[in-house]
Amino acid sequence: MKLMKFRNIMLLLAVGMLAGCDFMDCDESSDYSKEEMFNSYDRSKRMVTNIYGYLPHDFGSMGTSDTQATTATNADLTGNAMLDAATDDAIHVYKTDAIWRFVDGTWSAVRTVDDVWETYYAAIRAANLYLKESEGEDFKDWEFSDNYNDMIKNHTNFAYEVRFLRAFYYFELIKRYYNVPLVLEVLSPSEANNVHPSSFETVAKFILSECTELATLLPLDYSGFADKETGRATRGAALALKARLMLYMASPLFAGNDNQEEKWKDAARAAYAIINPETGLNYQLDRFANLFGANNNTSKEMIMARPIGTYGAFERANFPMGVEGGNTNTCPTQNLVDAFEMTSGEAFDWNNSTMKANPYANRDPRLAMTVVYNNMEWPASQKIEIWEGGVNGLPLTNATTTGYYLRKYVNKDISFASGSQTTSARHNWVLFRYAEVLLNYAEAMVNAFHNPDYTDAEFPLSARDAVNQIRQRSDVNMPPLAAGMTDVEFLKRLKNERRVELAFEGHRFWDIRRWKELDKTAEIYGVKVQKVGDGFQYDRFLYETRTITDKLYFYPISNTEKYKNPNLEQNPGW
Repeated sequence: MKLMKFRNIMLLLAVGMLAGCDFMDCDESSDYSKEEMFNSYDRSKRMVTNIYGYLPHDFGSMGTSDTQATTATNADLTGNAMLDAATDDAIHVYKTDAIWRFVDGTWSAVRTVDDVWETYYAAIRAANLYLKESEGEDFKDWEFSDNYNDMIKNHTNFAYEVRFLRAFYYFELIKRYYNVPLVLEVLSPSEANNVHPSSFETVAKFILSECTELATLLPLDYSGFADKETGRATRGAALALKARLMLYMASPLFAGNDNQEEKWKDAARAAYAIINPETGLNYQLDRFANLFGANNNTSKEMIMARPIGTYGAFERANFPMGVEGGNTNTCPTQNLVDAFEMTSGEAFDWNNSTMKANPYANRDPRLAMTVVYNNMEWPASQKIEIWEGGVNGLPLTNATTTGYYLRKYVNKDISFASGSQTTSARHNWVLFRYAEVLLNYAEAMVNAFHNPDYTDAEFPLSARDAVNQIRQRSDVNMPPLAAGMTDVEFLKRLKNERRVELAFEGHRFWDIRRWKELDKTAEIYGVKVQKVGDGFQYDRFLYETRTITDKLYFYPISNTEKYKNPNLEQNPGW
């Protein structure tokens, strides 16, 4: 989205609705009054742009020399942590980073991490303010300008976009904190600090209602708008948020024991509304290699991506130690690498001597597009030496401790070598893409009908066929899952498929929670690589064992927020 060069307008960032701050009706650059803000189309548009600025990404903190630091995401994470480093898919090499609180027993209502409560309520307050004050504005002072009709068309749509963003931010809150206040008005500080939490179900129903209506109001795309911007909320984005939320609502953590099969059917319907060719959305699977580079926002698979700008800090953080400018940060685990199948479709097995001797040969092509492993050429033509004593391996300070470096989203065309002309590139964080929709649909279908091959008039696509579409995209071309699986067998394969397809896209952390499978993620493994003659020896080892408790399924509400508002109820165990 071209207009999304985010500026920290005080009107938006200084008014944490539930943080008890005073309303500030000015812009930091020119002291615009509230009336001037909403009577000026450009300023009004800028306000919408800044509400977009709260959209999450997981590229970590960006250096001050790069384009723009994030406003919302990872607000309490230091350094360059990705959320997957709090799962069994990765670790963060620097133990001082706050991301370790998720897994080392120091996470608490006092020592919070990823504490976005105040941030998202500031975004929601900004959305409420915009919706209230912009209603009925017609910008009559510009009535005779050449672009007046385009201006009004955009302005009309802005309200729908802001409503989508507000719904999105509420989803981000309930998946973390469960019961949260549902506030749709602009409150005074005293009112804000006396609100009561609404139930998860109440907030979820609000989001679903908004998404259902917005899917009839938002455009398919912005090709019919004068500026043809990308990155804005569309009909597909509204339907994708609805489908994701309904999948969560049907999942064990949220569903309880009531009407589970009906909830799964509802989730399947929501996903199929995007898949159904009659809806005219026309999303398609793209080459996997096209989904995480500088131009991924133009992919036919992309439903919504959050543009970040042009910078190189993510590469500087994740290029391997030993590569010029590289610092290591996110290190994939052996757990994740083991999840990638052989090209034959069979599981990788450390007890198979042939597989162990050359563990990266004949693997699912997505492995080499997700993870950097020993002897791979990356990022340039030189081979990465992760073996002990190698250029990129231990005992080099801050080299990977799991035996792997991150490749997904890392732009190999960037170089920090002396004289390099390419030290930065555009980055777009994927919020919704079509493959996730297919996986959501498959999961809902197999749980609803207990048969991976089930179809009927309402659901003409089977769960198995939905997954096979992903496996057989042109540059992946994995064998299709066979017919005749039991629902239990298929669900196991589906969860693994989701893991490898969506790795480092911010899903694993939430999936293992909504499935209530945190206990399966305690043991974290790495690989020890040794050079033996002209070859290598690979040995899997236990990196650490984490303590898992039920309280980890939801975030604690910080003591700071509870002090401001005693009506807030702490989540169990905190």
